[in-house]
Amino acid sequence: MKHLCRLSLLLFLSVFSCFPASSQDVETSAIHWETSVINLGPVLEENGPAQATFQFVNKTNQRLVLEEITTECGCTTAEFSRDTLGQDDAGKVVVQFDPQTKGGEFSKLILVKTNLFPYHDTLRLEGYNAPLPLSLADHYVVKHSDLGFKLNAVNLGQVFTNERQVKYVDFFNFGDYPIQLSQQQETLPLHIEAKLIPAVVTANTRGVLELIYDAAAKNDLGFFDENIELSLLSDERRVLPVRILSTVHEYFEPVPFSEKDNVPRLAVNEMTVDLSRINSNQVVSRQLTLENTGGQPLHIRKMVANCDCVALTVPRDEIQPGEQMDVTVTFDPSGRRGIDHKTVTIFSNDPLWPTRTVLIKSRIN
Repeated sequence: MKHLCRLSLLLFLSVFSCFPASSQDVETSAIHWETSVINLGPVLEENGPAQATFQFVNKTNQRLVLEEITTECGCTTAEFSRDTLGQDDAGKVVVQFDPQTKGGEFSKLILVKTNLFPYHDTLRLEGYNAPLPLSLADHYVVKHSDLGFKLNAVNLGQVFTNERQVKYVDFFNFGDYPIQLSQQQETLPLHIEAKLIPAVVTANTRGVLELIYDAAAKNDLGFFDENIELSLLSDERRVLPVRILSTVHEYFEPVPFSEKDNVPRLAVNEMTVDLSRINSNQVVSRQLTLENTGGQPLHIRKMVANCDCVALTVPRDEIQPGEQMDVTVTFDPSGRRGIDHKTVTIFSNDPLWPTRTVLIKSRIN
């Protein structure tokens, strides 16, 4: 669906780009911002409000007046250093975020209106909000030695190969000694980085574990349940086990509407394979027909089932334009009863629909 929406948007833009535009039709902001997005990282409530400063310069030859600054919610306030600037004068907008709100990742918009531009400039403040729990013991219930976490796994959700995913996990040090990460992490896989914020978390205080997941360096696609170990330094060397869940997808640039028939396109003859009623001692096989309906070679990156009870026979990993390929799906229902659903996921270089999931359903006697 994401790729269909992306295609629709490109079609919309391509239609409107066909109309001629004079110079007076194109307006740009009067403000040159040093950056329009600032990430605060983790914000712990006990440390008080966090601030970010957006620097700007008046790049016009006219007097610039800041008329209005609007923030998205009451947790964010903004002030400016001066409201009137001449040519090449610099100013700043200071935004303050109060973490006494709902926890988790946040992205807040700040709209800046001036006398020279009819629309608002848009700034964005991002970060991870960690309000202080009412009861530390009840909140950080998953214990690893003296460290308490809220959950027993870190779920990254969907990650893509075009950018590294950052995840913040707050915890509490219930111990009597400070902790820090060892500089040597011998068992940490190359696609995962970790650090503590602050670098040394003192006794009876909160800290944040920052995990950075590089899906491109992972060099694989699909769902992953990984268990890593982080080496800690405290009163003695310790090992912190961390379970990380992720679903890795290959990223593709948006495809112009005019090119949609020239790229690889995967068609599957059945998205739901109904095996109907089968016996638990009856191994069954079905054929899935894959076809490349596009104009370039289709590469099957990976085909995987969500159960070892489903075996796949894939003759080759490339399908030429206009060609078909039969894939054999074999299901062994041994030890199973009742309604059963399994899935087969196909990863390909079809940029419009790179991940396809086929449902295998049955009723086992």
